[in-house]
Amino acid sequence: MKKLISLSLASFLAFNCFAQGNKTAPASASQHVKVFKQAVGSGDVATAITALSYYVADQGANSVYEDTLAMLYLQMNSYGQCYYWADKRLKVKPDDLALIEMKAICLEKMNQPKESIALYEKLYARTKSPYHAYTLMELQYAIKRLQECLATAASTERLEFKPDFVMTYNAGEQMGRTYLKAGIYNITGLALYDLDKKADAKLYFEKALALDSNFVLAKQNLEAMKAIASGANKANPAGNNNPVSPANKND
Repeated sequence: MKKLISLSLASFLAFNCFAQGNKTAPASASQHVKVFKQAVGSGDVATAITALSYYVADQGANSVYEDTLAMLYLQMNSYGQCYYWADKRLKVKPDDLALIEMKAICLEKMNQPKESIALYEKLYARTKSPYHAYTLMELQYAIKRLQECLATAASTERLEFKPDFVMTYNAGEQMGRTYLKAGIYNITGLALYDLDKKADAKLYFEKALALDSNFVLAKQNLEAMKAIASGANKANPAGNNNPVSPANKND
């Protein structure tokens, strides 16, 4: 699960930046700030982006407000624009974790998983965040870097998982919510299954269900394994139209 950067966070950062810079801002820039704050207050992200774009243009290159502009574009799912500003600012602040994460999210959404993995590896090495580990595992599994996925999974055993560490997921047309650790166990099971370590995979699906008996994906994968093993060849035991491995296995 991605850490979504909310409008309120972007607003908080932006307001702090403006408080530091408004004293010497020209009249036109001050008007852009007023429009920006008004738009943020009403939840109008598109207008906030427009106002802040004018403000950044007035301020010139390497304005600290470009960070906030990147956040706003991410809020709008405008990944190309967010990538542009995040990448631009990283040339000035190469170790900024928020900018690295925004760039990584954009690369993933723009179907550049290898580049996204490289950034998430950098993030995870520094933050030791279970959320970064989970996203990294998702990306590694998606392009079949299975041993790397398992190595990331193993590293999470040393991390602290709090009860409020949860994630959302899609299972066909269903949406669910489960513990983050259960999600990590499920992806671990998938990687093990694809490496033909079916007994170990089964154990991890069971571990996921031990944490959350209603976790649809893990339940689906475990039932699929049982169906395949019994020769029933039920490719879709849980009614999911887009099942994940091993529910889509026929071997």
